[in-house]
Amino acid sequence: MEDPAVRRSLLLAVFASMILIVGVASQPVPNKTYLLHVSGGQTPTDTGTDETRFSLEEHPQLGKALKVVLVNSVGETKTRVKDWTTHRTLAFNVVNAEPATVNVDLTIRHAQTKNFNTRVDVPLALKPGMNEVRLAVSGLTNNNGSTADLANVERWYIAISKQKATLFFSDFWFEGAGGPIKVQSDPARLARIRAATMPKIDRVIEFNTPEADAICSALEVYPADNPWNLVIEDWPVHPSSKKIVDRIGPKKVFRYNDDMSFVIVPPDQKKVDVKIVGYPGESDKGPFPIPDNMPIEGWPSGYMRNLKLKSLSLDDVQRDKLKQGGDRHAIVLDPTNRLLYEFFVMKKTDGGWTAAQSSVFDLKSNKLRPDGWTSADAAGLPIFPAVVRYDELKRGIVEHAMRVTFVKTRRAYVPPATHYASKLKDEDLPRMGERFRLRQDFPLKGFTPEVQAILKGLKKYGMFCADNGIDWAISVAPDPRIPVLHDELRKIKGSDFEVVTPPAGYVPAK
Repeated sequence: MEDPAVRRSLLLAVFASMILIVGVASQPVPNKTYLLHVSGGQTPTDTGTDETRFSLEEHPQLGKALKVVLVNSVGETKTRVKDWTTHRTLAFNVVNAEPATVNVDLTIRHAQTKNFNTRVDVPLALKPGMNEVRLAVSGLTNNNGSTADLANVERWYIAISKQKATLFFSDFWFEGAGGPIKVQSDPARLARIRAATMPKIDRVIEFNTPEADAICSALEVYPADNPWNLVIEDWPVHPSSKKIVDRIGPKKVFRYNDDMSFVIVPPDQKKVDVKIVGYPGESDKGPFPIPDNMPIEGWPSGYMRNLKLKSLSLDDVQRDKLKQGGDRHAIVLDPTNRLLYEFFVMKKTDGGWTAAQSSVFDLKSNKLRPDGWTSADAAGLPIFPAVVRYDELKRGIVEHAMRVTFVKTRRAYVPPATHYASKLKDEDLPRMGERFRLRQDFPLKGFTPEVQAILKGLKKYGMFCADNGIDWAISVAPDPRIPVLHDELRKIKGSDFEVVTPPAGYVPAK
């Protein structure tokens, strides 16, 4: 039989990321569903043994609080809320009056519970002073990994082992009533897109123009249930979120690359051959609708804002006149047919175009690339759906997931990614396709409307780990109309993000 002490140490590592430790108590939450209404005078019905004692007292940080001299356990022999599945978050505040961290367990017994393996034990490491605990209900599983029957909770309690501690508890309450987390897109976004009039496209259109803005605003990029379009505000925090963020760099600043340009072509654009010289076995076949003025990554603002490069023409950039090398991504969009063409290390030669890799994406479908295949992005993902565009910044929110790069990634991928690009097996490194979200409590006040549009999108849709590159860097279209954003984005740190995971029962749309 598995040693409970070993199991507890493993669970402690898993659940540590679900706990937010702060220095002051949170503001009251309206419409709480109380599990234990301490501020209203309710007290627990279970103390485990007579050694554990409790009383109601005034506390400078908590107001009316439950003072517990915890020796064994304290909680409810018959819970006041039986069905926990109709709520999203279990929350409480606790002040640890001890000079050192106190380790306790939140134990939940339900109709399935027969032994240690079929109950829920959530390890909590309570630091000295104020601790704010927020636990995603959908993330609570039995000790053996099976699904807990949280629709039939019988008993819950806080337990301590081989220790004695004085703790002050606030109310225990639920937030987010309304049933299990729904995996869905924003219906208002879809209604806006479908209400827009798609302009007639009968010529090549550069991305940094009002014509392109109107086209992109009316373009439905992938079906509504595609991962790029899902709202993830309420998704559970990944059990290893804190470890992953700490491994990347919690103090490193958030950044952006003004890199991913694109060109819009009409449905009858002449198609040309491209010689694939890098990954022919993982590339889609041509010919491709490539116009003469196809931009290469960074064109134009990435060159206009660089004194050493601003004299280069587009033809110079296409031919890599200065032999800069690099990823040289190129993106062609056919909105009429809702087809996307993306290239890696694209270059014009006297004999025609060459590229290391070519990918074709059908924006009408949720179909992924073949398992194990790369794309123009290392993760096997499309790039265009992730790019922050001018029209979005003017609209006030980026309404899709973004792409983010990290210096070190893990030799693994998670859908919608189909490919990894690393030899490293450190489980605390992000996988390709790992989804990050800006913390919901991150303040937007003081940022310009353009940056607020990005931050709102990062809270609502998040960002996918898509490639190896600068840590915490997203892609923004190199559009001269977009102001320089560096100074503002650098105010955001890695610790302001968290890794999220789909809620229980989520099956990706096909």
